[in-house]
Amino acid sequence: MNALKSFPLLLLVILLSLSTSTEAFAAATTELTPSIQAVFDLTAATADGPTRIKMTNLYNDLSTLKMQYNNREEQIRTLHYNNEQTLIAVRKQIKEIDLETVAQLEATVKSCKQHYQPLFDQYNALNKRIKIAKGLKNKTLNTVLQAQGDAMKILVQLARKEISDRQNQLNAAKQTRTRKITYARKTLSGIDSPQVSIKSNKSVVTSLNKRISADWSDFKAAIRKQNLTLTTQSLSSLVSGYRQIATHKQKIIELEQKISAVIANTRKQII
Repeated sequence: MNALKSFPLLLLVILLSLSTSTEAFAAATTELTPSIQAVFDLTAATADGPTRIKMTNLYNDLSTLKMQYNNREEQIRTLHYNNEQTLIAVRKQIKEIDLETVAQLEATVKSCKQHYQPLFDQYNALNKRIKIAKGLKNKTLNTVLQAQGDAMKILVQLARKEISDRQNQLNAAKQTRTRKITYARKTLSGIDSPQVSIKSNKSVVTSLNKRISADWSDFKAAIRKQNLTLTTQSLSSLVSGYRQIATHKQKIIELEQKISAVIANTRKQII
C-alpha cells in the first residue's frame, strides 16, 4: 500500500524532470506541455473542491491566454514584415515621383539648345561682321549685312523663346515634383508616432515577459512540491501578466495597422 501511495509522487518527480530538461531550451517561455498538465492535475487533485476549481479555472485561463499570446505574436510579426516591405517600396516610389517626366523635359531642353546652337553661332558671327563693316564705312555692305542681321535676329528671338518656354516647363515640373515629394514624405511621417508607441509597448511586454519567467519558475516549483498556495499565487500572477501583455500586444497590432493605413494613404498620393 505504501508503495502504491508513493507512486503519484514518484510520477510527479519524473514528469517534472522530463519537463525541465525539455524546456531548458525554451528560453524561459511558458509552455503548457502534457507533462506540465499531468503534474498540475496531480497537484490540483490534493486540493479541496473550491480551491481545485479556482486552480483549474486559472490554468485554463492561462492556456487560453498563452494561445492568444502566440496568435497575436504571429499577427504582429506578419503586420510588421508587410509594413517594412511596403515601406521600402513606397520610399522608393517617392524618390521616383515624376522623375521620368523631369528627365524627358531635361532631354528636350538639351536637345532644343543643341538644335539652335548653330543659329546662335551664325548670328554671333554675323554681328561681328557687321561691326567690322561699320569700321570700313561701306554703306552698301552695311545695308546688306544689317538686313541679314535683322532677319536672323527674328529667328534667334523665336529660338530663344522656344528654349525659354521649354526651360520654364522643366522648372515647373521640378517644382511640382519637389512639392509632391514633400507632401508624400509629410504624410508618411505619420508613421513616426505609432513607431515610437510600438517601441514603448514592446518595452513593457519585455518587462512583463521577465516577470512571467519568474512566475513560471515559481509555478513549476509549486506543483513539484504540491504547494497549493504558491501554485494558486503563481497561476494568478501568470494570468495577470499574460492579460497585461495581451492588452499591449493588441495596442501594437492596432499601431501596426495604423502604420499600414498611413503607408496606403501615401501610396494613393503617389499614384
